[in-house]
Amino acid sequence: MPKIIVSRFIRMSAKIVLKIFEYIILINLSILITYKLTTDYYLFQTNSSLEEFASNIEDYYVDLHEHTNESFQCIRTKTLLNQYNTTICVYNTSDDDDDTDISSSIIRDGIWEEELVIRFLRIFSRYPQLAFFDIGADLGVYTMYAAASDCSNIIAIEYFQPNIERIRRAIQIEHVQSRVVLIQRIIYDQSNIYLSLRINIMNTLDSQRINSDVSLNVHDPFMVKTIRFDDLLSLVQQRHIQEAIIKIDIEGFEDYFCQSSETIFNEINIQMILMKWTIIQQTSEKAKFVRDFLLDHKYVPLNPLTCEKQSEINYLHWNLYDIFWVKQNYTYLCEPDKRIL
Repeated sequence: MPKIIVSRFIRMSAKIVLKIFEYIILINLSILITYKLTTDYYLFQTNSSLEEFASNIEDYYVDLHEHTNESFQCIRTKTLLNQYNTTICVYNTSDDDDDTDISSSIIRDGIWEEELVIRFLRIFSRYPQLAFFDIGADLGVYTMYAAASDCSNIIAIEYFQPNIERIRRAIQIEHVQSRVVLIQRIIYDQSNIYLSLRINIMNTLDSQRINSDVSLNVHDPFMVKTIRFDDLLSLVQQRHIQEAIIKIDIEGFEDYFCQSSETIFNEINIQMILMKWTIIQQTSEKAKFVRDFLLDHKYVPLNPLTCEKQSEINYLHWNLYDIFWVKQNYTYLCEPDKRIL
């Protein structure tokens, strides 16, 4: 009898253990299926969102005919090369949140970065077929002077809402809506995510930096949405852009521009890039990535004021606030008036 009891006990125990294993397997399988479905749904939503963004980028253009309720101080700028002037809408420099560098300069002198703007005007007057990408347009100084010149294809990208409103008002005053496409985004290595900005110790609007990805808050002007430069490909094709020059000023995150622009670099002939260098130069990995990317695409670094070639090895020690990256065979763009045709 005891042997029979022990045998039954063993069989029952084995059944119980098997049942437990079955339940464990079922639970794990259920978790796996749930995770797979959730992951697939997330990827589908993300990819769908990106595809929608790429194909409907016009939905993200700023409406240049929309009425601006606020009244801005709009300045008639200095006349350059005896023929080009325009309008820039500035900040009240008595405010705590003003763009003290650019606004004060324009109010005082009627111009910002005069020598560099003149270089671009000389290029546009001689090569009007070139499109212009103003990445990090700020108050739109380069955009508005380009629109006052012979350049008829201008893509301005700016992320900060108060700047967007001032650029739009200036465009309306000058009646150049047909020349300019204004996009409220920031260049990044991913599309359609939200980033916050932080203000540096100077508390000036032109010193906003990317901080981190965040959740949407439509009432926060320091929250921005991202775009990859390659997302503009459909716009490039719609506007029949084949040749272009670029000004980029995105506060030390120019590497995101390089990471997200391979398709457009292969699609069109980008002949010259004016890039802010002092901030990105402080991060050796970022500076090296940008340098390597542009050297691989056959660009030459030039001093934008003297047009002297810079050492490609000593890029961390260039004593320059800005750098011209000019494609080989187009170095004459630095001094277009000296070219013998």
